[in-house]
Amino acid sequence: MRFPSIALSLSSLLVLAGCAASPAEAFSVGSTDSCDGVSIEVNYGILASDRDGVCIELSGDDAVAIDVLNFAGIDVAGTDTYGDQIICRVNGLPSADEPFVVEGEEPHLETCADMPPAFAYWALWVKDDPQSEWAYAEEGVGTLALKSGMTVGLVFSTGGDTPFPSDS
Repeated sequence: MRFPSIALSLSSLLVLAGCAASPAEAFSVGSTDSCDGVSIEVNYGILASDRDGVCIELSGDDAVAIDVLNFAGIDVAGTDTYGDQIICRVNGLPSADEPFVVEGEEPHLETCADMPPAFAYWALWVKDDPQSEWAYAEEGVGTLALKSGMTVGLVFSTGGDTPFPSDS
């Protein structure tokens, strides 16, 4: 059973109170063929052969990257020391209880306590528009503002090699 008058009253109260829409109300899933919103690309590198790609359309002018990623179902965890300014895990990878191996290094178990090692970390990339070159993000997902037409990419970088999100 629906209660439209209650929903209308509640939404009116939120508008009158000056509350912004929640992130879930500010986004929708778009077409990955011709994304009119923010494109997201995830390259798990040695951690998984799968890749994730999704388009999230924004209802406003911009949105914070962490909100867009969360809406897209991409779970991003930061570190104890640096919070979400340093990405430690994406969708549970690397595992908290299973070490991984990077060629030339000892097996590593990521604890997310502090800065990940230089030989195995998540790189955060951005493109201002589809024709732009990839660039390292200058801030973390908790403060990075994204606008429609931009692409955000997460890549698990290993052994000093940091590929672009769309590299094979």
